[in-house]
Amino acid sequence: MKKIISIFLIMFFINTAVYGVEFDSSIDSQIRKDYQVEENDLPVLPKAIPTANIEEVPPLPAITKTTGKTYTLKSGSKINLIARSAITDWAHKGSSISFSSSNSIITKEGYTIPEGTIFKGRITDVHRPQLTGNGGLVELCIDEIQLNGVISKINTKISLANSKKVFRSDIKGKRSYWKNFAKVTKPGKKTFLATQKAAHEISTIPIIEILSPVIWLSGSIVYVVNATFAPFIAIFTKGGSLSLPAGTKFQIKITGDNQIKG
Repeated sequence: MKKIISIFLIMFFINTAVYGVEFDSSIDSQIRKDYQVEENDLPVLPKAIPTANIEEVPPLPAITKTTGKTYTLKSGSKINLIARSAITDWAHKGSSISFSSSNSIITKEGYTIPEGTIFKGRITDVHRPQLTGNGGLVELCIDEIQLNGVISKINTKISLANSKKVFRSDIKGKRSYWKNFAKVTKPGKKTFLATQKAAHEISTIPIIEILSPVIWLSGSIVYVVNATFAPFIAIFTKGGSLSLPAGTKFQIKITGDNQIKG
């Protein structure tokens, strides 16, 4: 009995598979019929492009930074500059000051640095007018040049500022001691001249002419006392303030051969 059942099941599964194949074929035939598609009408698949024919893109070249050339400013060269901002004794120590050259500069190699090249400096010391008639002071150091966008350090000495000689790079306001001394003695001198005139006028009038010497003497005493103490009084007066406007002319001198880049 078991054998009969087993044979029956085997025959059942075989027939089912055959029917499935026939059913799938019939559906495929029906689709082709409805859409009128033939095997020859199917699009041809594109062929793969061989990798050997693909052109390789070369890598970008590495970016290199150029440092420019090196030139030499000869020792003793004189350069005329124009201040681009005002310089006063009200400035702060360390303040930056810029200049532009008013003439071309020939380097040791024969290269011409053009007019208008930027120079930079800084205030290394500064003070307002002081007692004893001492004027204001600005100590200036010009130590940089900017050539083609490159800044180089240089050694210079300021020789002229506003057409006046400069010593030790100190630009000073007017020393006013003797000027202030003269101001201090003015009241005594004015009093003396007034009493002289009064004494002369009184001397021509009877009776009161006796007072003429007294008036003259009193004016003389005031003048002598004033002149005696004037030197001490002048010590407590201040000098002139330093103020150089933008556009002031300077002259610097190169100390030693200086290498610059640009």
